[in-house]
Amino acid sequence: MIPAKISCDVVALGGGPGATPGAQWLARQGLRVVIVEKGVGLGGTCLFEGCIPSKILLETANRRFEVTQGTHFGLSQTSTPDVDVPSLMNRKAKILATRATGAARACEQLNMTIMYGTADFLSPHEVVVRRRDQSDVILEAKWILAAPGSTASTVPIPGAQTPGVWSSADALQMPQVPKTITIIGGGYIGCEFATLFTRLGAKVHLLEALPHILATEDPFAAQAVRSSLLAQQVEISESVSIRQIEKETDMAWNVHYQTAQGEEHIVSSQRVLIAAGRRPNTKDIHWEKAGIHLGTRQEVPVNDYGQTEVPHIYAPGDVNGLMMLAHAASRQSVLVAQHIVGQIPTESFSEMVVPHVIFTAPEVASVGADSRSLEHNPTWKLTKWPYARDARALIVGDDEGFAQVIWDHKTGQIKGMQVVGEQAGELILTATHAITHGETLTDMAKTIHPHPVLYEVISELLNAARLEQSAIKGDAS
Repeated sequence: MIPAKISCDVVALGGGPGATPGAQWLARQGLRVVIVEKGVGLGGTCLFEGCIPSKILLETANRRFEVTQGTHFGLSQTSTPDVDVPSLMNRKAKILATRATGAARACEQLNMTIMYGTADFLSPHEVVVRRRDQSDVILEAKWILAAPGSTASTVPIPGAQTPGVWSSADALQMPQVPKTITIIGGGYIGCEFATLFTRLGAKVHLLEALPHILATEDPFAAQAVRSSLLAQQVEISESVSIRQIEKETDMAWNVHYQTAQGEEHIVSSQRVLIAAGRRPNTKDIHWEKAGIHLGTRQEVPVNDYGQTEVPHIYAPGDVNGLMMLAHAASRQSVLVAQHIVGQIPTESFSEMVVPHVIFTAPEVASVGADSRSLEHNPTWKLTKWPYARDARALIVGDDEGFAQVIWDHKTGQIKGMQVVGEQAGELILTATHAITHGETLTDMAKTIHPHPVLYEVISELLNAARLEQSAIKGDAS
């Protein structure tokens, strides 16, 4: 049977943050838009396997942990509550359903068509959709937003593909909290899961191949998280080589690893979780039929406006491998939509100032340059300010956090900021705005924050940097 053919202006491959915002923007301009989503609803990896479900579980874990800290706030110690996993999973499901339903309703109000199934290229302008419980259909479009997102990376470890070894998606569907868990991978995903499970009551062993966990982060921030995880009884082994994952029973696993010194070890646990990052989700699509050649990391190469080598095909989001963050994908999606209709985008991909947050304990947020950039930029300086000198931080019980700013002593411009501690993800917005608009220490210091709030940490940090800048100028004169 020959599939029916439908013509439209835009086809979006994927219903996540890389496709949906841009598709909706184009629909508002009067274009006929079809979204093809292979999952159970709109939202993508972020909603169903990443950002949102992990933070739902972390919220419960953090609230459980707070009970153990009651005496610090003048409360009598009570027993730590058990985790009602079915109730927790039900809460998660309700939140995800609400978000997915809201996204679908917004698309329907814009007269967009949503198709559920898998999509693949037939030609540069044609996509075949294999729909669930319906016949196939061919979509012919003037423009295509190819945004299938990313998927969990695989690792070449014997036994890693054994059924029962958890991926991050599996861990978010756990039927119960394991008493012990081994996490392979000490990046941001692994560290967030280490925080989650230790605060849910599990004994956690974190294995990392590199010399330090959070190797992509500012060293001061990474060390703060490492110290905190150790204080929470997480066992951390760095510079290790994983030899094998061995299954004894469904709830008994052994991970064989070797240290940098050549010592052989075995760690046993009820569960093993591989948290080795993510890769562009390009495997099951025939890109060559559209005239697109993948990059060395199997990503879809794009220019500064999201165009592939085929000008009418754009690839915003994780699939291009530039910044695997949901909020970066959303902005790229809208910039692509602006480019499609001939508008000059508000910014190019390379001009985007994108903060990121790691939801560990302490929380870590960063934007722009960090302390590692100082070596190559002699006019840049670093100033730090401790949470312990802020009233609100003491009130909420965080006297170990800190903020640091990277600035140019000649111009006073903000180059980067890291915040480690309570509400770090909220505080980083100040620096994100400043870097986006090229603001200086003086510009930022003009903002008055109410008292007592944690934003005063940023105010004091900037004032300290301004004093340093004044002293440098004084020495120069």
